[in-house]
Amino acid sequence: MRGTSSTSFAEVAQQARSVFQAGGPTLEDTADDLFAIADAIDSSNQLVRLLSDSGRDAETKETAVRSLLTGRVDDASLGLALEVVRRRWSEQEDILDALEQLGVLALLEQSERGGSLAQVEEELFQVSRLIDDSPELSSSFDDARQDPASRGTVVRSLLEGRAHPLTVALAVRAVSRATDVKPARRVREFADFASEQRRRLLAVVESSRPLDEAQQSRLGAVLAGIYGREVQMNLEVVSDVVGGLRIHVGDDLYDATVLARLAKARAHLVS
Repeated sequence: MRGTSSTSFAEVAQQARSVFQAGGPTLEDTADDLFAIADAIDSSNQLVRLLSDSGRDAETKETAVRSLLTGRVDDASLGLALEVVRRRWSEQEDILDALEQLGVLALLEQSERGGSLAQVEEELFQVSRLIDDSPELSSSFDDARQDPASRGTVVRSLLEGRAHPLTVALAVRAVSRATDVKPARRVREFADFASEQRRRLLAVVESSRPLDEAQQSRLGAVLAGIYGREVQMNLEVVSDVVGGLRIHVGDDLYDATVLARLAKARAHLVS
């Protein structure tokens, strides 16, 4: 994605990470919902045009999405879909890509929590190379262009029991979407996305009370400005932070709590 779409996706991805941290449905279920939402919208050219029309107001788009999805997906997934359609996108396909990438992000978040993100990343690269290096497999995928779901069946049969379950889920999704992009390239794009997640910095943010969405957004922007790249925030409410924030980013510690300021003032008076 480029331009406006890149900015919009960065915003909605930040919202998604907050939703993922809040708990609720399993991230695998959330990913399945987001993939299903993308496919449902993609199945209607009229709906895709409506949702990508910058001249249409957000309320009209939200009403269309609610009428399609209410009762079919959980509230968290519906909320993320609404976040997507509220924003502006440079290309019509970017809405579908954004919904799918949120599903991919959910699975990568799950693999990161389980300590398997590096494994999933490497296995996705291997699957991409496997497809590229096998003329028979590439040819069969080309022949199945009108039935992409059958490509997913093939990939599942090849990988189950030989790769991490989240690798299997991501690879099956990559090859199963009806798109002009070659399956090997699609898998490689998912692997690249996993690489981006591994390169993100992790910040542990401790506060005396939960941060609202606006506060999280502002803090994320500040940290990204400091480090020159996106910083994932794990939010924790702890009793010994009386006020302000205590932020750990790698070996860096930013202690802006009331107690830290009092201690600094006391040390200054004593010296």
